[in-house]
Amino acid sequence: MLAGSVALASAAVIGAARRSYRLPVTSGRAKPVCDEPAAIIAGDRTRGTPLIWVSIFLLLISTCAVLPATPDRLPALALGFYWIASLMGQLFALPLLLVETVLAIVAHGAAAWVFAGGAVLFALAHFRNRRAARAMLAAVGQEALRVPLHAGLTPFLTGTGGVRRIKDLAYGDAGKRNLLDVVVSHDPPSAPAPVLIHVHGGGWATGDKDQQGKPLLHHMAGRGWVCFDATYRLGPADRGPAWIIDVLRLIAWVREHAAEYGGDPGRIAITGGSAGAHLAALAALAHDDPAFKPGFEGADCSVAAVVALYGRYDFLDRNNRLKRNRAAVLDFMATKIMPGAPAACPDLWHAVSPIDRVRADAPPMLVVHGTADTMLPWQDAGDFAAKLRAMSRAPVEFVPLPGLQHGWDGMASALVWGHVRAIAAFLAPLENADAVFGRGPAAARAERPAPTA
Repeated sequence: MLAGSVALASAAVIGAARRSYRLPVTSGRAKPVCDEPAAIIAGDRTRGTPLIWVSIFLLLISTCAVLPATPDRLPALALGFYWIASLMGQLFALPLLLVETVLAIVAHGAAAWVFAGGAVLFALAHFRNRRAARAMLAAVGQEALRVPLHAGLTPFLTGTGGVRRIKDLAYGDAGKRNLLDVVVSHDPPSAPAPVLIHVHGGGWATGDKDQQGKPLLHHMAGRGWVCFDATYRLGPADRGPAWIIDVLRLIAWVREHAAEYGGDPGRIAITGGSAGAHLAALAALAHDDPAFKPGFEGADCSVAAVVALYGRYDFLDRNNRLKRNRAAVLDFMATKIMPGAPAACPDLWHAVSPIDRVRADAPPMLVVHGTADTMLPWQDAGDFAAKLRAMSRAPVEFVPLPGLQHGWDGMASALVWGHVRAIAAFLAPLENADAVFGRGPAAARAERPAPTA
């Protein structure tokens, strides 16, 4: 009902503005910016046609932003194209809403109506971003924080002010695939600070540091955390378990060197999105597996908390969450990411599935996934969180975000305004070396200090 009210309000605003909008009058009549039907009839392609195509393009983006197309609804070849359009519409919902509103007011004819329709859809996408931000905040007991009206207006501004990046430190011997950046405040911490490791996504085959998760890294560095943003080996050149070996080696390096940058090696959290979420969860649950620690078996690779965003947790997809695309995804994994098919190396496929590594002494974990994720089914995250919650003595929070896409955390949308503050609240106990995590939102309200706005 509220979403419908937002759509009606957007349409009403555009309609009222169009009725009151007047252009300068020349020779007794108003001259429209672009009289679409007249321009097209007269054959003036420089005036009419481009504008209508722009309006159709934006309408396509806005439609993809609000209509879910999960992996079971589209063939594998179409997923990537839809995902890009949908994600762009969600990340830039507020600025595109404003652009479409202005164009709907000043344009004429068919283009004006198409622009108006796009504006309504972007309004719905922006409202959904705000609702998802509130859901994340509520999950960690921070309902009192209000998402400001301007949240999402400047998506490219990810909070770099007051933060510096120390680039290209080697943590292993795999060249550029074993490099990390340190992201810290310009003002060095006065006491040992908690540490956050970020693992990028990219389907275990692409991606790099300094590309993803910037709003969160900059926000946490601004709170005084010492953050590490790293690369790792990728397929098909390096098959599993190379990537988890690298992430565990990364944790060992951070524990050894964190103090050099003001970090406390006893308070390390890890986060990541997509493949990075899988690796963050797997590292936390398999930190003491010698098979994944060749040459550094004695190193402490444990972490104190995990934040896993839109990840994959069952490589074998035993609950058939991928549905029609299951065969295509498993074939991709077998030929590009893993050393062979499940039948050829079944033990390894199980060993790298976090859902098979749940344990009672797992660290606290926040698992977040959009229910309109085009790339990875959100139900897989729910299965993992439920199994982990039944086993673990630590808190496990699962937050499904209605209608949200894969990769939502790359830009400063209205959702990300709440996203970074919710994660800060979840990890806040690590800011006090004597604090402990409670279980569930009630404990979160009692024990976690509110993040700064």
